[in-house]
Amino acid sequence: MKKRLKTFWFILLFVAFGSHAFGRIGHDAVAYIAECNLTPKAKSTIEKYLGGRSIVYYASWMDYVRLTPEYKYSDGWHSASVDSLGNHKLWKERYEAYTGINTVMNNVENGKYKSMPDSAVAVSIKLLVHMIGDMHCPSHTFFEGKTQGINFYLGSVKKRFHKFWDEDIFELAHKWLYEDYRYQLDRLSPKEKEKITNGSLIDWIEENARTIRPVYDILTPERKFDKAEVSKLVLDMGELTDNQILKAGHRLAHVLNSIFDPKYPKWER
Repeated sequence: MKKRLKTFWFILLFVAFGSHAFGRIGHDAVAYIAECNLTPKAKSTIEKYLGGRSIVYYASWMDYVRLTPEYKYSDGWHSASVDSLGNHKLWKERYEAYTGINTVMNNVENGKYKSMPDSAVAVSIKLLVHMIGDMHCPSHTFFEGKTQGINFYLGSVKKRFHKFWDEDIFELAHKWLYEDYRYQLDRLSPKEKEKITNGSLIDWIEENARTIRPVYDILTPERKFDKAEVSKLVLDMGELTDNQILKAGHRLAHVLNSIFDPKYPKWER
């Protein structure tokens, strides 16, 4: 009973004070785009391990358990790390998406999941669903020598860099439900999908970094955006976020298909 109460309070504290990359809407959108691009075999296998539930149901699960004793090991797996130029580099323990994704993949790929307890397979799915979403969020790629601990102003409203990407941009740009992101964004040709999903995990991390790096030259410490600048900023940053969600969704589907559908090509990570 004491252990359950302790876990409960950990979760309450995180909900009150924690930061959620991509927020609930963003993570749900990534998971839903992925779900709609799963092969029938992968989808049915995944849902069997999740007790019939959708991967969308567990899209933010990892955020709520990260501070509990049982899952504290995963706390650093929410973010990717790169050097100042955007090359992959594990330079801080808290930014180890590369380690987390590879750890899970080593356990489940090539049919290994079949020898695992069902509960362990379910946890692996939940971890992958969240980590692959997180690594595409602009506030969850950390550049060596760059800080996200800055404020900027949209008119007179103060914004924090990290929270802007985790939450604010979704309210400012669209106010969509997660299903809307799939309807509006997921209109790619097979060749466009293949281009997004090609490459290794490091390729994806570094491609994200190249996309995200210019943001640090726009959202500078104490910068004040006037009304016209705010409108353009929301359009530009909203489009960047949309593109990251779309990429994350297709890459997540690619990873899950490669694990749970034996006829699907293996992900060369």
